[in-house]
Amino acid sequence: MRPVKSLSGALLLILLSLKVSGQDQQKAETTRGDRLAAKLQEAEPRLQKEFGELKAQAEAGQAAAQYRLSWLLEYGTGTSVDLKAAFQAAQQSAAAGYGLGQTHLGEMYRFGTGTEPDEEKSNAAFSQAAKSLPALVTEGNTEAMRALAMLHYRGWGGLKQHHAKALALNHQAAEAGDAIASVEEADQLWDGKGTHRQRSKATRLYRAALPKLMTQAEQGDRRAQLIVGNLLATERLTGKRDFEESIKWHQPGADAGYAALQFLIGARYQKGNGKAQNDPEAMKWYELSAAQGNPGAINNVGWMHGNGRAGAGEANDEKASEMYMKAAERGNSVSQNNIAMRLFSGDGVEEDKEKAFYWHKRSAENDNGRGQYFLALRYDTGQGTEPDLEKAVHWYQRAAENDHRAEYDSSQGGYAYGAQMKLSDIYREGRGTKRDLAKALYWMARTTEFERSEAVNAFLKHETAIGRKAADLHGPLQKYLDEGWPVSPRNRRDIQEAAEQGDAQAQYELAALHVLGLGGVGRQPTKVLEWAGKAAAQGHAGALFYLGICHEEGRSVSSDTAKAREFFVKAATQGHAGAENHLGVLAEKSGAKREAVTAHFAKAAEAGDRRGAYNWARVMESEKDSTAQVFRRYQSAAEQGLAAAQNNLAWLLQQKPETTEEDLEQAARWYRAAANQGHADAQYNLGLMIFRGQGGLKMDRSETFVWWGRAVMQNHPQAVRQINRLAGLLTAEEIRVARQTIHAWGEGQRVPQLYVVREGD
Repeated sequence: MRPVKSLSGALLLILLSLKVSGQDQQKAETTRGDRLAAKLQEAEPRLQKEFGELKAQAEAGQAAAQYRLSWLLEYGTGTSVDLKAAFQAAQQSAAAGYGLGQTHLGEMYRFGTGTEPDEEKSNAAFSQAAKSLPALVTEGNTEAMRALAMLHYRGWGGLKQHHAKALALNHQAAEAGDAIASVEEADQLWDGKGTHRQRSKATRLYRAALPKLMTQAEQGDRRAQLIVGNLLATERLTGKRDFEESIKWHQPGADAGYAALQFLIGARYQKGNGKAQNDPEAMKWYELSAAQGNPGAINNVGWMHGNGRAGAGEANDEKASEMYMKAAERGNSVSQNNIAMRLFSGDGVEEDKEKAFYWHKRSAENDNGRGQYFLALRYDTGQGTEPDLEKAVHWYQRAAENDHRAEYDSSQGGYAYGAQMKLSDIYREGRGTKRDLAKALYWMARTTEFERSEAVNAFLKHETAIGRKAADLHGPLQKYLDEGWPVSPRNRRDIQEAAEQGDAQAQYELAALHVLGLGGVGRQPTKVLEWAGKAAAQGHAGALFYLGICHEEGRSVSSDTAKAREFFVKAATQGHAGAENHLGVLAEKSGAKREAVTAHFAKAAEAGDRRGAYNWARVMESEKDSTAQVFRRYQSAAEQGLAAAQNNLAWLLQQKPETTEEDLEQAARWYRAAANQGHADAQYNLGLMIFRGQGGLKMDRSETFVWWGRAVMQNHPQAVRQINRLAGLLTAEEIRVARQTIHAWGEGQRVPQLYVVREGD
């Protein structure tokens, strides 16, 4: 498949002129953030009036008003912050059976807002909400959609954690015009929770929601102020963080006493983000927030004490542990894991492994990835509890879904496998669960999805090293599955005797164990050939196919195409998809007619073979009558992770007679999937789409340079021709940074980002 056409001279001239005319543009003198304080002052009389009216409705017993009143009292909107009154209003709303009131009450009990924390009562309130919210969703209440999405996302209220259901509910609310839901949906698309990562689409949603949220924030909506400030502090809108502008949206709420925003202002002073680093100021804001019971602030007060930044001039582990415990009791999942680690090691507290287990469990149940990993580890090793491999697998799975990739291992003096690779090993070995090599492959691929930016990922070095191991293991395992070996071969002890007594399936599975060195046997090609040969002699299709590959490639035997074809024919007669694909390849190499070639590929494709689907589409692509089938078969192979098919599918999407913006977005997605796997054409094509700003992608010459540079490393001819011309549009500093990024892809460091299909895709 040819890459898309090269840059036109006209386009280069346009971009050059853009660079010259735009390089000295300054940031606008004033922003909406600058005008926020005046807008809020103007809105204050209205907010006070609305609060009074709402209070009267709440006192008259209106459950929805009681719910809303609870939030206004917590926010300090139209009134002073009063957390006890906020809690009482939430209680009244929940008691009346109002689903949103029950949800808010569950959160207040969970985090100790206006009351003492009580996880049991929190769970009870969430369980009631899970039953009440669907009726509000049916009525079109978008806030109820978001609340129910939250319960599904966290696995609270007796619901099984289900990111795809959460995404569907957030999308439903967003489609109904809820700007906050648009951000929730975008967050899931950005992180790949409930579907594959769709960051271009996420950025588009963020940008569309931002002005709506700003308007809500200017009208006094504290939640909108919080979200606007948070978005501006990320790289998700423009690729750059704007902490100074973020603070403008957070400061009014912090000044009004809203604990969540006081906490964030403290964090800005602690880290020097948008404010000069100032530990006393950080502590002031943290303590204001902590006094209201904000668990995040209490946790950070503990961190400041533990790192000698609380004013005493030296670390105080006992004070840190005390604050972590307080935050843990108020539902802070980070603190729950922090205090568990200290209890486990006796760091600043008396060692108590059983209590450590308790807090790991609390953290895990609050959906903290590290807490889930350590809970799994405790079940795995029997530290602080009875060993339970089934529960260990469950919590490794939850941690892996939360992208836990690396963890510091003091015994090794460095970072070791996190939940994703541990889970992959578990599925490879069949330890605590049935062996499933497809799932092992999936988690290896997920491990390679780490953030490549050092500015974003503080653990880049460690995750790169683990990702490289995952990619190295992924290749042989993918090849194993492509060769048709069983996905769940039994353990040696379960098949050895049957194999020796002549059972063909057992012989084949024993050969499979020797291919990858599983089940207590080593990788022994001679043993693979021995046992596969015995199974093939009895007509086992998988074994026949393997012997065909051996003769085709000269693997452990002399190369013999005619002999290979014989084995493939025998396997194909039994419906073996891989054998049909190989027969098609041999027919194509021998110059057979296209009909004969495509007949084999078609049979392979119909049986689900990804290479057969790709090869059929490749051969038939020039036939106009087959366009729809070509598209479907490229898509089938693309969805199974084949990079060449992903590139070609993207090309077809771009070449449609009436290409839509959605087509271009899909093309960009598939080019990126292939490019991340190292496909040179896709790297060039993706760079070109970025250069043109197509498919929802922001025009970025530096990013184009990076993708073309990666293609140049593979001697891609068009990239080689174009990259020097592109370099003329970049500054020396932009080129330096881009080359560093390209170098990280270089030999010995390259870690492909492998394609996976997520829940909900």
